Amino acid sequence: MEQATGSNRSCHTPEHPELGSDGLLERIGRLEQQHTQLKGAYRRLRLFAGALLLIAGAGVLMGQSMTQHNQTLEAQEFVLRGSDGKVRGAMGIADNGAAGINLDDSKGTTRITIDLAANGSPGVDLYDSDGKLRATLALGSDGTPGLGLYDPSGKLRTSLDIPAPQTPGLAFYRSDGKPAWGAP
Repeated sequence: MEQATGSNRSCHTPEHPELGSDGLLERIGRLEQQHTQLKGAYRRLRLFAGALLLIAGAGVLMGQSMTQHNQTLEAQEFVLRGSDGKVRGAMGIADNGAAGINLDDSKGTTRITIDLAANGSPGVDLYDSDGKLRATLALGSDGTPGLGLYDPSGKLRTSLDIPAPQTPGLAFYRSDGKPAWGAP
């Protein structure tokens, strides 16, 4: 290795074994310029990558929110449970094709059912706290409306319906289930 003296200093590098001080200063200047250019390119690359990630994230979130509104959940039965894990209701389709909804109280007793028979006849049933049927409202398959009121033992005691066109019917029943009075 040579020793540098005075203005004839030399720098020995593997690429440029005889690079003088003027050459070294020129090379440092080019390296600084390249470094500045690389820093600018790196900054632009980071901004571009950040914007791309932001756009991709927004696209994913928008896609999720759109699919949540368009999702369909299908089943033959749905069960509604309270925070305590107890069944509080259900909606389903029976083997015979009837569809229904039932809602239970906090003790698990069914209090109301809404159903649609396989033949298309709708009905609503109301139950007391013991689970006994107390009232029903239904339409027959021909559209005939009917209302039934039941005693605490679950026996029909009063009915109101329209069995013939434009002819309402009202009937009262004894506790043994036999008619007590009716019109017409």
